[in-house]
Amino acid sequence: MAPASLALLMPLQGCAGIPLQPRQTLHVLVVPTEQMEWMQKDLIEARQTMAPLLKAFHRLQPGVGIQVSFQNHAGLGAMLRNSSRRGLAPDLLVMRAPQAVSLLHHGLIDPLPIRDSTVRSLLGLIPDRDLRRVRTDRGLAGLPWFNEFTLACYDRRRLQQPPTTLTELLALAASGRNVGLSVDPIGLWWTAGALGAESVIAPIITGSGGSDTPAAQQQQRARLSRWLTWLRQAALQSRIEIASGTRELTHGLESGQLAWIPCFSLTLNRLDRTMGPRLGVAPLPGGPAGPASPFSTTEVWALGRNSSQAQRRLALQLVALSLDPLIQREMMLVTKTLLPANQYVPIPLASSGRLAALESANRQFQTVNALFSMPFSLNRVEQVLPRIERLIMDVMVGITPPRQGVEQLMELKSHSARTR
Repeated sequence: MAPASLALLMPLQGCAGIPLQPRQTLHVLVVPTEQMEWMQKDLIEARQTMAPLLKAFHRLQPGVGIQVSFQNHAGLGAMLRNSSRRGLAPDLLVMRAPQAVSLLHHGLIDPLPIRDSTVRSLLGLIPDRDLRRVRTDRGLAGLPWFNEFTLACYDRRRLQQPPTTLTELLALAASGRNVGLSVDPIGLWWTAGALGAESVIAPIITGSGGSDTPAAQQQQRARLSRWLTWLRQAALQSRIEIASGTRELTHGLESGQLAWIPCFSLTLNRLDRTMGPRLGVAPLPGGPAGPASPFSTTEVWALGRNSSQAQRRLALQLVALSLDPLIQREMMLVTKTLLPANQYVPIPLASSGRLAALESANRQFQTVNALFSMPFSLNRVEQVLPRIERLIMDVMVGITPPRQGVEQLMELKSHSARTR
């Protein structure tokens, strides 16, 4: 599929000491998060939050153009293969960390040149937990730029205070307010941490499971049983609606059908426009086993394969500028939907409840982060995630008893250990 182009051509100037032809162009390809592709128009508008970065780069390099285009997840690999054969691959790509890991594994992007002095200086700005997401045996698949998280969104007209625990969430539904859940990672995985199952699910997703003792397996079964039993009980509540995904959850909150949903931070700008002051944002509820385990994505810069030496140096300069504290702070304050990857950028928690909720989600993720703290490829996710989601849906609607669901998940975990 050919990318839908968004022309952001700006006259830019070359790096010091590098002679550049007038109107030299850097090509940047943005790949939206797969679960959010239904919001493509909104995402294109959201990606215009790159404007502070592009304007700053324009001031530094007024003789180079930056062309930003967008490509959906479907067909990305084929498009990059065709572009590479023609010598037209993008200079830079913006995408999720697992996608960059997959593309590097298939030889469709270049690893970061860690011996480059610019790259070395940037690595010190990024927390190791984020770098782990892109560290592979072939090198670093990308450089983290910012992070996005699952939060709780609610309708202030119908709910004065959001639930802080799973018990309160069920009580909210029992009181007559409609609550939305879905079996995709954004809509459901956060409950695994609150109920103690996240550490068991993680090896299935990442393919990093090892051999466990019988005692450890018994404990894992107990954790999974508590999680699946809670999900089944939640599904039995008449006021808890099981949606098909993030799109349906978002529409349900916008329309007033739902009073509370788990929401992805990228949807907040849209919800602001459609709900206005009705929109409330809060951290996700915790549970008996601890805090929620929010879904989180790390957006990274990745390097294309056909850049000239001059283009590669300019590309790295743009990446370095994107991690400048002033640029990261400006993007954070403009969007209020992301947190900077630069660990030295302060977050103004006292001045923004939205950013405070995002930072709470960040702390939740750091506390219960086994699910996404290890590097894994998008190929792996696409292989196992549909099976897990089908199994969970079968448990929630009563097709599969929770005890049988536990054994099926344990079998998936065992298979992961045998095939890693």
